[in-house]
Amino acid sequence: MRDNEPKVLTSLLSQGALLCQIKERTQALSQLTKVIDELLPTPLNQQYRVANYRQGVLILEVSSANWLTRIKYEQSNLISGIRGKILPSLSSIQYKINPTIATNYSQSVNFSNNNAKINSVISVQTAIYLKALAEQAPEKLKKQLIKLANHAK
Repeated sequence: MRDNEPKVLTSLLSQGALLCQIKERTQALSQLTKVIDELLPTPLNQQYRVANYRQGVLILEVSSANWLTRIKYEQSNLISGIRGKILPSLSSIQYKINPTIATNYSQSVNFSNNNAKINSVISVQTAIYLKALAEQAPEKLKKQLIKLANHAK
């Protein structure tokens, strides 16, 4: 029978060995993630997550089958780099598809885009090109191009 009663926080902290193991495990996986980030090209960095490492097998979660194919192209470099930098006992990599990685990444991109300042000013050279184009355009388009060219500073 399991003991499902609430425990006092001090009793959990006194079981330092368990918490210490959890802390060490999370730090090791975090270091492994940093090494993999250095080894993979930039667009792949946001499309995977280190799920686990056990018995010489690294388990990576990938956001989609498309990104999985791209990561598999990098697999030999990835294995040799990880072996050389942090895990000499690595024997293979297993992959699992987890679409929530893509949604988490897209939400973070949307959040950063919302915080970015939108620049609605165009260059003087672009304004000149737009005005030249407007001379040969139909009347309705001509008005819009001139209006757009007036945003130049």
